[in-house]
Order: sequence, then C-alpha cells, then structure tokens
Amino acid sequence: MSEAGTVAEAFAALEAEFDWVLLDLMLPDGCGTEVLERVRKGGRACRVCVITGCGPQKLEEVRALSPDLVLKKPLDVERMLSALTARSASVRPGAGSR
Repeated sequence: MSEAGTVAEAFAALEAEFDWVLLDLMLPDGCGTEVLERVRKGGRACRVCVITGCGPQKLEEVRALSPDLVLKKPLDVERMLSALTARSASVRPGAGSR
C-alpha cells in the first residue's frame, strides 16, 4: 500500500504494482486525470477508482479515460468497499477481456 498527495507523488508511486489506485481528481499540483492517463497509457494491470465531486462536463472527460469505477462525493465508504470487492472478483485488466 502506498499513499500520494500530489500528482508528482502518484507518478513516483506508480513505479510499484497495485491492484487498485484510489484517485481523487483534486490534487494540489494538478488533476488526477493526469494520473489516470498515465495508468492507461502505461498498460498497467491495475484498476482505477476515481473519487470526485466534479460536475457533468469533467465527469464526461474522466469517463472517456476508462476508469474502472467512478464514485461521487460525498463518499459512502461502505458502498466503495462493496464496489471494490465486487470488481476485484472479476478478471483483472490485462488478464483477459474487460
């Protein structure tokens, strides 16, 4: 497990392998979409859960980057854990079709 509070820290943390990346879009040095783009372009076999309070236009931009899960704020932690568990039981990205 690793934690990053900025886009730069997230880029460094992505050197390791993860099953899931929990990603807020509002980071002090940029937008979490930069991290999502790097995960997708890098062919990473991890899943990404975007947590956001953004409006419809930004949400459309985020969904175009194919996150595995998008949860709106305020975050319901029980719902998030349930969704992560359900998605974790399915085939991992890179291990078969999505």
